[in-house]
Amino acid sequence: MKRILVPVDGSPRSLIALEQLKNTFSPKAFEVVLVMVRENTGYALTMAEEAEIREELDKRLTSIAKTIDNYKVITRSAIGRAGARVIEAAKECGVEMIVMTKSTKPGSGSSIGLTASYIIRHAQCDVMIVKETESKKVEGYRGAVFKRAKGTVALRGQLSLKQSECLIPSVKGDVIYNIEVKRGRVRFIHRSFNGVTKEWDLPPSNGQQEIYEIEAGEKVAIHVNATGVGKMADRIRILNRNMKTEAVFSYEITADKGDAASDADNKAAQASVNMTTKDDNSMVMSDNTEPENDDVQKADEAATADTDTVTDSHETVDFNETHEDSEADM
Repeated sequence: MKRILVPVDGSPRSLIALEQLKNTFSPKAFEVVLVMVRENTGYALTMAEEAEIREELDKRLTSIAKTIDNYKVITRSAIGRAGARVIEAAKECGVEMIVMTKSTKPGSGSSIGLTASYIIRHAQCDVMIVKETESKKVEGYRGAVFKRAKGTVALRGQLSLKQSECLIPSVKGDVIYNIEVKRGRVRFIHRSFNGVTKEWDLPPSNGQQEIYEIEAGEKVAIHVNATGVGKMADRIRILNRNMKTEAVFSYEITADKGDAASDADNKAAQASVNMTTKDDNSMVMSDNTEPENDDVQKADEAATADTDTVTDSHETVDFNETHEDSEADM
């Protein structure tokens, strides 16, 4: 199996190269070598200091490797000049290509940084320099964000310039996401926040299933706890799996109290998760479970002038709290 080396330093800019890797190279054909280098400060390190630095680098590499867990990943940590250490790792691992950004420093413009320049000159393999605009995730989530406990959504095909995916509310505690696909097919994605990459790219905690594939005509009740860590709740994302055709699905979030859950509990839960305000009207779906065609909320219509570039905020509501006590954690 061929190998690709990606130098990373943990900054969002360096991680753009991983996005290009995932979009371009199949995990069935390529292994990934992640390299992280601590620049030498110019004075000799004791063995204890060097061991401590390497331990920290290895922890960060392990966390980053989880974002590409469908690849076989080799990690290398080093201390010294970044360019030289990357070249050494490339030779030792016999890589076919190095994939990296031109610089990890903000304000670098179109210029190639010193490390990238060194690697281009000395590498004995191909070097791919990734444009920083390749990753939309670094700039913030650009899909539609919905805030109510239930509704019906139409998502355009992935080849469309309109919205082909959306976020639905992340809810504290144990809940059930009742998903019914009326047309096409969708992917339900549950991911946790990664403090290293600053993205929602980790599998959910406690062994929860990360991805569900749901086809037209199917109804699925997905048990989820999206509380997350600290203020960073998990993210619930729905993606249209079709390239050209539209997908339509309805969802309803209800409290998960086992067999003891009552209609009153679920009605209270829906009232609690409803964060609608006058300013949110453009982002909210109809409460009608079986709407007429005109009532289906288009995801691209939800991302109006105020939400064309949706930030990484995402509604997170505790079913046990009142509307006034509800908080947006993300």
